[in-house]
Amino acid sequence: MLHRFSYYFHIWQRWGFNALQEVFVNRGTNLLFFSGKFIRLAMTLLVLLLIKQNIKTFAGYTNDQMIVFFLVYQFVENISSIFYRGVYNFGRDVRNGQFDFDLPKPINPLFRALMGNPDINDMVFFVISSGVSLYILSTLQLTITAASILGFSLLLINSFVIVTALHIIVLSIAIFTTDVEGVIWMYRDLARLGQFPITAYLELMRFSLFFIVPIGMMITIPAQLLMNLPLSYSVWVSVLIGGSFLGFSLWLWNIALKNYTSASS
Repeated sequence: MLHRFSYYFHIWQRWGFNALQEVFVNRGTNLLFFSGKFIRLAMTLLVLLLIKQNIKTFAGYTNDQMIVFFLVYQFVENISSIFYRGVYNFGRDVRNGQFDFDLPKPINPLFRALMGNPDINDMVFFVISSGVSLYILSTLQLTITAASILGFSLLLINSFVIVTALHIIVLSIAIFTTDVEGVIWMYRDLARLGQFPITAYLELMRFSLFFIVPIGMMITIPAQLLMNLPLSYSVWVSVLIGGSFLGFSLWLWNIALKNYTSASS
């Protein structure tokens, strides 16, 4: 097991090194990318400032607590962008036949589709945004304990499991339809709903975002645990949903592979 993990880690390192070389080659493009990222970060900070100054309570949460939901969403979203940026190109690989060449290689094709294009730019931006987030957290009036930080860290693993499952579902749909762009942007739009506590939405939407597309389990529950707030659902329910969702996504991926007929068919 350890040998297998080391094998795939070294492969991912090589992909990361190749991505780093592309960054140095395309310096102008990456400068524009960072400009856009920093503008987006500035707009996020502006929204947080407006929340802090103008909103006292929202759906039973204080303005400081609302800011934490924003920060947890940004943290989870940044991590998924670092590792799973290759998902955005998978539809193109299916359409032009590149995926045909990935199947016979001694690498799991799901691993190649998910993590074959790590984003170095997002790695750098993640360090910066995480530093800003920690500073903002230090200025908020919250009840955060060592136990809540530990529980939050463990639930972040569950959040990563759910993010992984969602991206696997996107890949599976891409095999069935050869389109990934529309689906991935639909996922991102749904994920943005997690910037606010899911409990603030109507009951039907709340149920959907906890159990059908479990954005709430991915963002709301960890944020509540970090702040020592009453949980919408227990940690065990959240972990059960995360594991079940991952199992479903792997099942769907296997079905998609069995139905894949290659670009030449």
